[in-house]
Amino acid sequence: MEFKSGLQHCFFVILIGLILSVVAEGGIAQDSAVPDGEPLYMTRCASCHQANGEGISGVFPPLNEVDWVTGDKGRLIRLVLDGVMGPLQVGDMVYTGAMPPWKTFLNDQEMAALLTYIRTAWDNDASAVTENEVRLVREATNDRKKAWTTEELEDEINQGIPGSFGFIISPRDTTGTN
Repeated sequence: MEFKSGLQHCFFVILIGLILSVVAEGGIAQDSAVPDGEPLYMTRCASCHQANGEGISGVFPPLNEVDWVTGDKGRLIRLVLDGVMGPLQVGDMVYTGAMPPWKTFLNDQEMAALLTYIRTAWDNDASAVTENEVRLVREATNDRKKAWTTEELEDEINQGIPGSFGFIISPRDTTGTN
């Protein structure tokens, strides 16, 4: 009988020790490898879109206060995953620079961090992009082998997050403000 109570006591002491270590650390251990979107932006995007998100006139569009960034998340994820080619109109300016696909260079977690950064940097005030949203779009467009055109991305079928209710939280762009 003492053996059983000794084991219970030992288990209880170990459990209390674990609880105290969690409290001492400030909570349950978090994954310290969660990427930060700003360094990803600075190393992958700033050479074209500039550190301030203002782009290069006529070549690479701005990312600051632009619906292509702050509008529909699904469209933005598609654009970054597979790139875009052809003219892109933002406001009164037409941009002709091509954007390369990043799907083989960034995993879902990195892509979510990067997109969240650009949706909240500078004067942007849009919702975060989650790893799950990136995963759902990546899975839905996995067979795509070429860059998007702006016409394709403006088509409602290529917007939103497949298999989610994201359209309730971030409705599709109907303003035509691009």
